[in-house]
Amino acid sequence: MPGPWKTSRTPYLREIMNNFKCRHVRRISLCFGTQLGKSETLMNMIGYCVDEDPGSMLMVYPTDELARSISKNRIEPMIRSCPALESKWNPTASETLEVQFSGMYLALVGANSPSKLASRPVKYLLFDEVDKFPVRSGKDSSPIELASERTKTFSHRKEVLASTPTYSEGVIWQEFLNSQVSKRYFVPCPHCGTMQQLELKNIKWPEELNSDSQKHDRDARVLLESWYECPVCHEQIHDIEKLQMLIRGEWRPVRMERDSSNKNIWIEEKDPRPKPESIAYNLNSIYSPWVTFGQVAQKFLRSKDDPISFMNFMNGWLALPWEPSAATMNSDAVMKLQRPYERMTVPKEALILTCGIDVQLDHFWYEVRAWGPRITSWLVDYGRLETWGEVERILDKPWRTEQGEEILLQLAFLDSGFRTDEVYEFCATHPGVAFPTKGSSQAVTRSPLQESQVEKSEWGGLKLFIVDTNYYKNFISGRIHPSDEMLPRWFVYEGIHREYAEQICSEHRVKEVDGKGRVKEVWKPVTEHTPNHLLDCSVLATAAAERMGVRYLMPPNENQ
Repeated sequence: MPGPWKTSRTPYLREIMNNFKCRHVRRISLCFGTQLGKSETLMNMIGYCVDEDPGSMLMVYPTDELARSISKNRIEPMIRSCPALESKWNPTASETLEVQFSGMYLALVGANSPSKLASRPVKYLLFDEVDKFPVRSGKDSSPIELASERTKTFSHRKEVLASTPTYSEGVIWQEFLNSQVSKRYFVPCPHCGTMQQLELKNIKWPEELNSDSQKHDRDARVLLESWYECPVCHEQIHDIEKLQMLIRGEWRPVRMERDSSNKNIWIEEKDPRPKPESIAYNLNSIYSPWVTFGQVAQKFLRSKDDPISFMNFMNGWLALPWEPSAATMNSDAVMKLQRPYERMTVPKEALILTCGIDVQLDHFWYEVRAWGPRITSWLVDYGRLETWGEVERILDKPWRTEQGEEILLQLAFLDSGFRTDEVYEFCATHPGVAFPTKGSSQAVTRSPLQESQVEKSEWGGLKLFIVDTNYYKNFISGRIHPSDEMLPRWFVYEGIHREYAEQICSEHRVKEVDGKGRVKEVWKPVTEHTPNHLLDCSVLATAAAERMGVRYLMPPNENQ
């Protein structure tokens, strides 16, 4: 918001900024959701140092490019709009990544630049979005360790780390767990006065919106009709009451325990460490004065059935790490997803039929999946094929529905890694139904499925789809092992052979560090002996469903 800073709108930031001035506090960690003022807090800390307590300062962002953008678009406008800061600014001596003031400088660097991180001593050290930092900066140690070494000569040094969390092993969540004092914000119920933490489980909406007959207008109504329910007095709390709750709220030390269902809960710490050197704060977006209870509910309902979207919701809105239900898929879990329909039969709820074909040197593997609303899928058929003629018969085959009707396969994706020219020729002779694909273990820009074209001149104009295989394997894993908030949406027919389950579960998710020190999670075979062809087929069938718009399918009664 433009104009002078007012902490009254975000009272939960007051203690954090006061502790930045506190002599005994040397390290502050902010594990925050979005729309809470985290970035503005860092800007205010910069302004305080310039105006009240000058000292050399280093601000570290994930990349040099982001550091440069922040300097131009955030820091310089802040300086120009504040007379106290502008009077101490030396624009002629300043550069984009090194801003000069009276009695101090502010350097901005990317975590990917080891020489800049280790080049100078600093009194103040601020890190933003630390969970996006590379694990190593070049061949050196972590960028956080490199930069922290620069503060040793200052007795009254300050370090601030801020980020939305990613995984439980991520930097900011570990900071929250391991700081000398960990705090969460408690607010009073306006009805009974009970101090409590705001949690997703207490956001409610009309029960009628959970019925199938009402789901067509649920999205809009949840936005307008949701409320927060006090877990003690069970009275309704509405958005108009939130600001007063925030004003009367307070940060309290907490510790993590497990409840009877083995879930993490945070309880108040009655004997916190006095005068801690490190303090960590965890705050979710439910507290934001710019976010309503209805917006949180709406975002939850939109994301809960998609593992990738739900991860973003957990990280960015709930300020909690994503803990995948399974780093290794379990064949027993697949066997438990059997449903009472026959092989080669399309369940009555299905609206789309897709196929994924893994092309080997001398044979093929295939999987046919049916898809319905809410990205629900059912295995229809799978197997090994020996010839292109057999592949063609799969594509042309009419499939029987539970009602006895016939449905044709709408889209087939074929892997073009082997026998590439043969795949191109086959797809060219089956236009609109069969398309070649190329897998990528790197995240595909903008979307996990990108449309391209075959580069070879003889196949000019033939569409080629680039598939983010890690994305779709994460998706399948999330469906096989749904969280408590997600219902099973991925099924196999009754009597499925365990061979299928074992191939689907032939890979596990592992962490790798690339040449630039960045950590990424990729899927790798569990052993060298278990084939993964059917998993590849399932990835392609899922990507084909994505292409067919499966995310936008609605139950028949919701289209009325």
